[in-house]
Amino acid sequence: MAETLWKLEAVVPGPHVDPFEDTLAEHALSVSRFEVPNTVLWRVTALFQAPPDLDPFTTLLRSLDDAGAHPPPPMTVSQVPETDWVGESLKNLKPVTAGRFFVCGRHDATKAPANAIRVLIEAGPAFGTGHHETTRGCLLALGLVSRRYRPRRPLDLGCGSGVLAIAMAKAWRVPTVASDIDPAAVRTTLDNAKLNGAAERLRAVTADGFRHGLLHNTAPYDVIVANILAGPLRKLAPALARHLSRGGYVILSGLLAAQEREVAVAFGGHGLVRWRRIALNGRVTLVLRDQRQVKCRQKSVATSGRQGYQRDL
Repeated sequence: MAETLWKLEAVVPGPHVDPFEDTLAEHALSVSRFEVPNTVLWRVTALFQAPPDLDPFTTLLRSLDDAGAHPPPPMTVSQVPETDWVGESLKNLKPVTAGRFFVCGRHDATKAPANAIRVLIEAGPAFGTGHHETTRGCLLALGLVSRRYRPRRPLDLGCGSGVLAIAMAKAWRVPTVASDIDPAAVRTTLDNAKLNGAAERLRAVTADGFRHGLLHNTAPYDVIVANILAGPLRKLAPALARHLSRGGYVILSGLLAAQEREVAVAFGGHGLVRWRRIALNGRVTLVLRDQRQVKCRQKSVATSGRQGYQRDL
């Protein structure tokens, strides 16, 4: 199914980029940012389902300029041609291996190794194919958790196309709950669950955060995966901690390296401490654990290149 989207672009001073991105994240489908070379500026891009109202974003940028000496940077809004984003990307993307998991389109299903946990993703409008560093980081984190513990009640909060929910349902063979604020994502997740033979184990609902009866009734969860943006993650920290069982694990992704500390602090205030860290090309996945049951001595393991693990032993 094709979908018409609207793109907002702005070039923002470095000190303002975090609050600007957080505010956009409350309204947009997705937000990305990139440094402008040889400057202190960042180019921020956000996608919306409808033309966005620029007034709250302009007001925010004006308030961030304490001296009031500079006008807010210009923002442009343009319509993005109708495109089935995941469907188009799957045409050119190769299968991805992340630990035990093999994520691919149906056309590559026969390429999965014999011992792999295969996750098939059919073309659809929801975000998430397993190729992005944040999704790959979550899949690797699931593998790390599996080595220590077999979860019985996992939750995928912000499920997108269902890659992570399906991976958990297939790896652990337990009832799995998934949710997303976007009804299209929930439909895609349920369709992909059928494609993977996981429909009987997976329930998916449309919900903003934990605001749904199913999410309350099936809590507490021993593993919660949330691959969303840093701003929403910080706001969800109290509710997420309340819905986590003692000694449970939380996998957080969708983070830039610069956002890691603020997210870790937000969750640390609710008793969740870092257990593992996975870095992939500037994106960070954090694995937290409820400290009421387990206390860990932290030890950093040096890594080379742009990606690697830092383990807390």
